[in-house]
Amino acid sequence: MKQRNQLALVAPQPASRQTSFSDRIVAIAELGAGTLAAERCAIAFPASGVGTDNVVFAPHGDSRWDAVVKAVLVALDNRLGDAVAAEGLKRARGAPGSIESIERVALSAREIDAIARIEKIDGRQIAASAFIDGVSAVRIAMVARADRARGELEASLELMARAVFAELALAAARASLEFWRTHGAESGRQTVEAKRELLRERAATNHLDKAVAAARRAPTTHRFSRFGELVAGGAGFDQWVVAVAEGGALTIAASSSGLKEFDLGEAHSALGESFRRRIVIARWRDRDAGIVDRAQQSSEDRMFVGSYVCIPFEAGAIALASRDGRASASRAEAIVERLAPIAANWVMEREAARRSLLVRQLALRMFAAIDEERARIARDLHDDQAQLLAAAKIALEGRREAARAIFKQVEAELRRKTRELRPITIGDASLDEAIESEFARLHRAGVTAKLVHLVHDGAAEKISRPVQQLCFQVVRETLSNVIRHARAKSVQITIESTDAAARVSVTDDGCSIGANIKGEGTGLAGARERLELMGGSLTVESRAGRTTVIAEIPESA
Repeated sequence: MKQRNQLALVAPQPASRQTSFSDRIVAIAELGAGTLAAERCAIAFPASGVGTDNVVFAPHGDSRWDAVVKAVLVALDNRLGDAVAAEGLKRARGAPGSIESIERVALSAREIDAIARIEKIDGRQIAASAFIDGVSAVRIAMVARADRARGELEASLELMARAVFAELALAAARASLEFWRTHGAESGRQTVEAKRELLRERAATNHLDKAVAAARRAPTTHRFSRFGELVAGGAGFDQWVVAVAEGGALTIAASSSGLKEFDLGEAHSALGESFRRRIVIARWRDRDAGIVDRAQQSSEDRMFVGSYVCIPFEAGAIALASRDGRASASRAEAIVERLAPIAANWVMEREAARRSLLVRQLALRMFAAIDEERARIARDLHDDQAQLLAAAKIALEGRREAARAIFKQVEAELRRKTRELRPITIGDASLDEAIESEFARLHRAGVTAKLVHLVHDGAAEKISRPVQQLCFQVVRETLSNVIRHARAKSVQITIESTDAAARVSVTDDGCSIGANIKGEGTGLAGARERLELMGGSLTVESRAGRTTVIAEIPESA
């Protein structure tokens, strides 16, 4: 007889519930042994959650025949495996099936006789069977007196097996009940927590909706102040600074302290860095104390007493500070995200208003220039041409040679006035040729000039004709300013072009004119307004001994 498995004995009692279940199986074994007056009875049954079976013995304390029943149980397990393989019997670990329909697997007479001879059980008989209810298996072995009827023993074993299956079903039902009771309690807790979270989200949504409504009602002059108040108040902060990007630069739009002048330079401001890098920058005093080197401190470190956080949005960034550290940065981010489109619209409206004002100013300047030009032409006609014509009339009454000379002078003056009235354009010339034609004026003023292409020769050829015309006008106005005011000795014009924009810079070594070019006589204020109207920009970088005027014009212009 092959022995393929080792018999699994009862493990140490794991828990009170499992102990109670094993005790009930022991009671079944003792009842069977007592009813049949058996010498020894053993029952092997599935252990919950364990790969081996538990085994109980009866009567209690009598172990003389343990070797016999163990050998029989092992033989039954081998026989059960053969039956499953050969006949396709279902045997799996899990909840028990129906106890109304069970299958019996018994040892052959030869196998029982072999065990009896080996264990020397003269005068006694072995009764053993394995039972399957579809998913679980129970093995029962018994050493009984020889005078017991075989049929009685087999019927008793089946009754004992059905009782064990009933206990297994009861244990499974109790485990299922406990599982669903625990699962139900956990589900209840999760449901309560989900409801609380839903209420919190609804409250947050309502707060954001109210913040949006309040922002939309804000007066035009106090919009960004209201923006800062809504974000700070909703997230528990008590100080704030709002900066917006206008005209290519980040500037302070509003603050809780009324601060307007603030260094947003790249190396000094966390607010400026947050906007440029599009990241949230936070500094919590209680966590970051001593980490930041004094040399690396930002302007916000010196301005705010408590912790602060800088949050970017599409049109700018906001710095929020709290003295008590109880503010919520995540809450502030959520409010900023909701209000960001409104702030972007505000910035666009401000830019549109600025451009509209610029257009009106240009129109007024244009009409004023037209009126001034008409007055100048009238004065010239009265003072010069009218006098020449009067002289010519007198000359006609005298010598012909004098009249001819006066008429030539009248013709020359008329041609000069015609040239002055003609608009300044590059005509059919290239941008390089038009700029170089202005060098004669510089040479007469004692100024040397140099034209440089920053990328490679012919960079100006990439620039469209309308943009070339604007570049030439800026260069001509700047050179006129150099001649009149700079007292320079040399000038360098640099041209750079890309697919998106043209950049022209004029650098001289004369005296500084300062960054304010709005005064009369510089000729650059009108150029700046014209460029801004076209989407470009004009900036002045000036210090003692060096002034650079930089014009950037997008190709879309």
